[in-house]
Amino acid sequence: MRLLVTLALLTGPAMAETPLSAQDFDALTRGRTLTWAEFGQVYGVEQYLPGRKVRWTVLGDDCQTGHWYAHDQAICFLYDGRTDPVCWEITAAGTALHARLSGSPPDAAPVILEETTAPLACFGPEVGV
Repeated sequence: MRLLVTLALLTGPAMAETPLSAQDFDALTRGRTLTWAEFGQVYGVEQYLPGRKVRWTVLGDDCQTGHWYAHDQAICFLYDGRTDPVCWEITAAGTALHARLSGSPPDAAPVILEETTAPLACFGPEVGV
């Protein structure tokens, strides 16, 4: 059974903060597994591995591996088999991290990242024996 933290959306002031640097983002995420939620609904889970590697899954889907890197004030994610990175401006807000797609309006509701106590569950052909 998965224990998920209740997620609350914060708008405005939290996103006005300075985006995290690559070093700060790495220090806050490495070795952790975080849920990504928008409008109070969790839609994915990402595990942050050493060397800026990641393992991501949309809930109930296959896991994807990839890496992240800094670009300007954003953290960009590029997954294996894709050529188009997804870039986010990420800020710290209390114990949570907030993410807003690069280029989104400043008043757009952020995606909330919080640590989950459940391990990353991967489905699909690469799981199992």
